[in-house]
Amino acid sequence: MSTKESLQKLTHIEFVDKLLKQSKISNADVNKLTQRQQILLNERFTVFYNEAKDAKKDRLLDKVIGILPETERNAIWEINNMNIMNAIMQYVQQYGGMPPKTRIAEATGLSRQTVNKHFKDIQNNPLYKGIEQQFKFMIPKVLGEVLRGAINGDMRAAKLYLEFVGESKKQNSTQNNYIQINGNVYNEEKLKSLKPEQLQIIETILQTAEHERPLFSDAEILE
Repeated sequence: MSTKESLQKLTHIEFVDKLLKQSKISNADVNKLTQRQQILLNERFTVFYNEAKDAKKDRLLDKVIGILPETERNAIWEINNMNIMNAIMQYVQQYGGMPPKTRIAEATGLSRQTVNKHFKDIQNNPLYKGIEQQFKFMIPKVLGEVLRGAINGDMRAAKLYLEFVGESKKQNSTQNNYIQINGNVYNEEKLKSLKPEQLQIIETILQTAEHERPLFSDAEILE
C-alpha cells in the first residue's frame, strides 16, 4: 500500500472514530459517508462493541440502534441470548444453582440493565419463539433415540419413553374432554360456571343415559 493510500485510510478511520463519538448516529450521517467509510464504520463499531463491557457496551449500541437493519439487531439479540445461556449453564454446573443477574452480567460483559431487559422481554420476542420451535422440532428425533435405547435394554430410557407417552395421552385426554347435550357443548370451564341445581340435572341425565342409553340418544360424552 502506498503512503498516499495509507494516509487516506488513516483519515477515513479518524473520521469514522469521530463519528462514533457522537451521542447518536443517524441515517443522514451514514448517507454522507463514502462506501469505504461505511465499511470502516461497520468494522470499527464491531471491534469497539466486542471490546466494550457493561454500560459502555450499552452506550455504543444506543448510538447506532436507529441505523441498524433488523437483521443486525436480531444478530445482536441472538449473540446476547447465547452468551447469557452459556453463563447460566456454567454457573449451574459449578455451583448447582441459578446465578444472580449480577454474575450473568459479569460473565457476559453485558450491563445488568441489559440482562434484566433480556429476561423481561424474552417471552414476547419472536426470536425466542423461533428457538422454542427449534427445540420442539427435535422432540421426535430425541424421542426416537430414547426408544432405541429402550429397545436395546436401557431400562431408564424405557421408563422415560413410557412416562413421556403416558403424559402426552393424559394431556390430550384432559384437553379434549367435554359433554354434549342436545347440541350444546359443555367443557370443564363452562361446567364450573353452572349453578348446583343445573349440575344436578346434567348428572341425572348422564346417569340415566348410562343405564338407558336408547332413551337419551341426544346426550353423550365425547372424548
